[in-house]
Amino acid sequence: MNSVNIPRDTDDFSKSFMYSVHELYFLVQKRIEMLLSKSKKITFSQFLILVGFQCSQKKSISQSDIAERLHLTEATVSRHISTLVTLGYLLKKEDKDNRRKHSIFITKKGEQEFAKATLLIEKELQEIFSVINQKDRSLITKNFSSVLTALLTKK
Repeated sequence: MNSVNIPRDTDDFSKSFMYSVHELYFLVQKRIEMLLSKSKKITFSQFLILVGFQCSQKKSISQSDIAERLHLTEATVSRHISTLVTLGYLLKKEDKDNRRKHSIFITKKGEQEFAKATLLIEKELQEIFSVINQKDRSLITKNFSSVLTALLTKK
């Protein structure tokens, strides 16, 4: 049986790699949320829903596909989709054969807002990670991609 070395005191854990990854993600996400809230157009969570459309490369996508791709509950996705429909960023159409099923489309306005938010986020990320030289960033990206690929293939 494999044993996992779990740090016993919080000081050890706060110095661990996993804690650093968690803290980094949390702080970056918080900065991006603050940045997007200043634009008063879209939240980070809503942005992630639009990312689901960009990742799928399909004209329409189902709510369950978005939830699965983003590792969110369907209820969470449903709330965000409703808001994005109200804002005019998404269009929701009922399936002719199944009234409970809907196809969701990104609108031109949604694509434009996604592009604007992407530029803001990319600029912010460049600033945040500018403390790491390009060679090291490339190495980190390569290694994280390897770990991600391994995790996704073990589903």
